[in-house]
Amino acid sequence: MFRAALFVSIVWFIGQVVSDRWFWSQWLLWIPTFVVLLILFLVASILAQSRRKYESAIIAVVFLVLACYFLFNENNVFSTNNAKGELKIAAWTMSHSKQKIAKESAELIVQLDPDIMLLTHGWHVRGEPSIKKWLGDDGKKLISGPFTLLTTVRPIEVRTLVASDGIYISLFKLDTRNQLGRELVVYAVDLPFNLLESKASIVRRAQRLLSKTDAEEPHVVMGDFNMTRNSNSMKRLFPAMTDAWDSGGRGWSSSYHRAFPLFHIDHILVSEDIHALSYELVDPQLGRHCIQLLQLTQ
Repeated sequence: MFRAALFVSIVWFIGQVVSDRWFWSQWLLWIPTFVVLLILFLVASILAQSRRKYESAIIAVVFLVLACYFLFNENNVFSTNNAKGELKIAAWTMSHSKQKIAKESAELIVQLDPDIMLLTHGWHVRGEPSIKKWLGDDGKKLISGPFTLLTTVRPIEVRTLVASDGIYISLFKLDTRNQLGRELVVYAVDLPFNLLESKASIVRRAQRLLSKTDAEEPHVVMGDFNMTRNSNSMKRLFPAMTDAWDSGGRGWSSSYHRAFPLFHIDHILVSEDIHALSYELVDPQLGRHCIQLLQLTQ
């Protein structure tokens, strides 16, 4: 039992270091830290009751180190950051039965009241009366591929960049000069989850497809990547971008499954010249994904 607990910890550590560079290592990266902590706690308790104090102490030390990483690095549960920016952005992967609960989903969006709201697979919600009332006469519903962008900001350009083999990337260019002093290029992303294909392979396909476009470089990239925050593949896809969580994250960082979140697979990435004041995940109490909420400033 002692050796098994150490083995699980070492395997988890290898996953964090090696990341998803190879097909085999991506499965190690997906081992939830919370699960490893639970195993260590149970083993330490059993060993202590068995009076194997030396082994119990070693496991306890590993547990404490990993717990600190979990609370202060992977998550930021004690953060009091509630800064408000000039631009409020939200993104929601709507993998639930939208037609049955479209009204509830729409009311939640209105309650959040973002300047920019990205819906992935939000066909039924975008037509709700409360959405029309919230947007008003100046609001827009911008549609590209599986994405719907609801915004009160004036749109400049909408383009589908990639729509092939389960990879969807769309460009939305918005006039945010009043908020940020510049125009904002947003990429919406929806990448596939395929048990038989490595994340590195998916990213290579996405890079190849993106290279065929003449699209502007993005300031914000958001959506469902189906990759964890420490993913090497995600960093290679958008190397000039940083995860908004790293600079403004607060609370728990896992976005899926919202009822028992273990994985952070929904992300908002920002460029170096955009400052993420705060980033948090909101439990919508419906569906499978949490809502991403970002406050931006110039």
